[in-house]
Amino acid sequence: MAKQQLLSGAGFTKVDSAILPRLIMSISGLEKQGKSHFGLTAPDPIAYVNTDEGMEGVVQKFGNKRIEVLDVAVPNMENDDIREQQAKTIWEKFEKGYYAALEHKLIRTILIDTATEVWELLRLHKFGKLTQVMPYQYGPVNAVYRRMIRTAYKYDKNVILLHKMKAQYINDKRTSKYERAGFNDTGFLVQLNAQVWKYEDDDDGPGEFAITILDSRHNPELNGEVLEGPMCNFQTLAMMVLPEIDPNVWD
Repeated sequence: MAKQQLLSGAGFTKVDSAILPRLIMSISGLEKQGKSHFGLTAPDPIAYVNTDEGMEGVVQKFGNKRIEVLDVAVPNMENDDIREQQAKTIWEKFEKGYYAALEHKLIRTILIDTATEVWELLRLHKFGKLTQVMPYQYGPVNAVYRRMIRTAYKYDKNVILLHKMKAQYINDKRTSKYERAGFNDTGFLVQLNAQVWKYEDDDDGPGEFAITILDSRHNPELNGEVLEGPMCNFQTLAMMVLPEIDPNVWD
């Protein structure tokens, strides 16, 4: 017998228990550690947002997939006024493409390479600079970026935010650790955070890629799990995180 809804008159709704066959995740990694490669193992068609030179030499390995690219390079000229205007134009190009990809019925994965630079692009658009911005000024900018991620939850698309990493500082002193570079609240907004890395090359050949699951909202028991070599791909990770979903969905 169906359970009676108790608070419909006060605006409450019943919880939808269905789990959508998609993952919204943040993947961090140092240079040439396999971020783009991992992202491209996700289901296609892929809408690839490209902000730097990391695409060339990687995309070609996935010639059997349908990949459509949106170039949104961050402007780096010295003139602040021109840079701010160019950043505005490029940000608007990014927003149009990103939301169109979310809406498109055939797109299965949106790959942002890198979200670190998309965050820079938004700040250049709003502030015209990346430094000497007061904390109280960030409210509207943070809201725009949060909306970008939160809107993805309305769709059945995989959204993969690739991030560069930066040195971690404690009390203005550099430590030996690194942390994600980009919007600070990203880790709270996504369903899964992970870090890619690569074993050192040796006499037997190039080192294999690996990914460490830092935290998973769906399956916290996977926190700390490492997928290496042939296991380091989107399909394997997705099947572990969402075992109740038909594995064929991730092909």
